[in-house]
Amino acid sequence: MDPRNTPGYRLHRALSQLNHLEGDQLTDADRERIESATALLEEVSLLTRSPIIPGSP
Repeated sequence: MDPRNTPGYRLHRALSQLNHLEGDQLTDADRERIESATALLEEVSLLTRSPIIPGSP
C-alpha cells in the first residue's frame, strides 16, 4: 500500500500546504479562512493519532 494514500499523510500534506502559503499576498478574509482551516486540521490530527500505551515501544 502506498503510504501517501493514507488519511494521516493527506492530513499532513494539507497542513504543510496551508503553512507554506504567502500570507502577505492574501486578503484578510483569506488569512482568516486559512487560520481556521489550520486550527481544524490540527485538532483532527490530535484526534487521529494513535494512543500512547505505557510500556509499549
